[in-house]
Amino acid sequence: MKHWVTFLYFTVWFGSMLWCTSGHFIDAEITPKWHCAIFGTTLFFFISTGRAFHQSHPTLPFITVSWAVMLCASSQALYGLLQKFGIYLPATTLPVCGSFDNPAGLFSALAFSLPFSLILTRSGNQWQRIAAWTSAVLFTGTIMVSESRAGMLSACTVFLVFFPIKRTGMRKALFWGMVAGFVAAIVFLYHYKKDSADGRLLIWQCTWELIKESPLTGHGNGGFEANYMHQQADFFRLHPESPYSRLADDVKSPFNEYLGLCVSYGLVGAFFLCAVIWTICLAWRRHPHGSSSDAILCLLSIAVFSLFSYPFRYPHTWFFCAVSIFLLLHNAYPVVWHKSRQAVLSACVLTATLISLRDIFRIRSEIRWCDTANRSLCGLTDKMLPTYRELYEELNKNPLFLYNYAAELNVAGHHAESYRIGQECESLMADYYTQLLQADNCKRLKRYEEAKRYLRQAALMCPNRFTPPYELFKIHQEESDTASMAQTAECILRKPIKIDSPEVRRILSEIKKFKTDIRH
Repeated sequence: MKHWVTFLYFTVWFGSMLWCTSGHFIDAEITPKWHCAIFGTTLFFFISTGRAFHQSHPTLPFITVSWAVMLCASSQALYGLLQKFGIYLPATTLPVCGSFDNPAGLFSALAFSLPFSLILTRSGNQWQRIAAWTSAVLFTGTIMVSESRAGMLSACTVFLVFFPIKRTGMRKALFWGMVAGFVAAIVFLYHYKKDSADGRLLIWQCTWELIKESPLTGHGNGGFEANYMHQQADFFRLHPESPYSRLADDVKSPFNEYLGLCVSYGLVGAFFLCAVIWTICLAWRRHPHGSSSDAILCLLSIAVFSLFSYPFRYPHTWFFCAVSIFLLLHNAYPVVWHKSRQAVLSACVLTATLISLRDIFRIRSEIRWCDTANRSLCGLTDKMLPTYRELYEELNKNPLFLYNYAAELNVAGHHAESYRIGQECESLMADYYTQLLQADNCKRLKRYEEAKRYLRQAALMCPNRFTPPYELFKIHQEESDTASMAQTAECILRKPIKIDSPEVRRILSEIKKFKTDIRH
């Protein structure tokens, strides 16, 4: 009975991290999952602490947890396949993303769940082993048919390590096989989607330059969003003819968790990560059997996936890390855990409770923000501005809120206030769209030189976009600067079209008409 209760709890807890969505939040796919993860974690620590004080040897039933993980991940894999084959089309423009906003969420969940299914192939009766193998094949098949390169590498690494991990004589062959297979897989997957891979190379090159600006302590939490796009603009300022210009986009992540850590926390953060990895390796060498081997497989999967994506954006990645690290440390140092478990769990309960209390107030603010934003979209912007001002006191550190607030002020004609809020947003999230918003504010305030500066920066951030040079063209038109209009028009007409759209066709049509008129 106890194991059934544990199974149900972990199924609901982990399932909420994968499935929970709500239209009451601006980020309907990710934010609710984080809130469920926080409250589920707090309840788990309360239960665990109670058991620690009333039982002499409370344990985490790893097999039961594995069944819960396998069940929830299998449902996501089936959901992804329905999307892939067009049986159920997602609300987003992305083809396969499960209940997430991005394929990275789905495929990271499947790749990290794979070791939990593989452990079940060695336990239970024949039907249970068949179910475990079926889920493992389902996870891998979904990743393969959906062409997730990070997921493929992660899953292949798990399989490569899983089969010979208990055979001592094969460990050297395993090591060199992993190295050769990993290199071959990277080369193959690079050429498989070359444009996308080249885009990652651009991001990593600019991220490295960002790291060199503050190598010791980094740029602080959120440093990537606050600084990266300016670094990308500097790259294209120095390399205007770079072939990367047609691939550049508005980037929110370095697509590499290790580089992201170094951007935010520099060598200090890298040293801390190395210390954690060293501790994990020592724990595994001390106890490399049983659930420890499966825990190290899960962490290896996360480590590989993190090289090419951003899995730590999602709460399930933190769940997998916490469970795996706990198992390794518990198995390696059981006596230490037995003596310190009450103190550790009590500290965890206190911390989790404080976070949950803070989260309750944040949920209230985010729901109110979403409702206010929806009403503004219905044409009630002027009536919603007082609510935005109230929310500003609570959400002024959220760059998405600041951008939304500045945009609504812009729509309502409060351009000076919109510009001020936009500057606050730019200090936290200096992206392409913030530059355009600030340029429009300056244009409305007749501060044309400042507007031009923002537009030129936006054009350097994403050289393949047509909007910045077109808006620059319109400013020259307001200034009656025909020579600059003609020069900007030539730049627009020479620009290659990355994605054809009605907006691009409209811009090109207007520019061609201008060129025709000045000839006559």
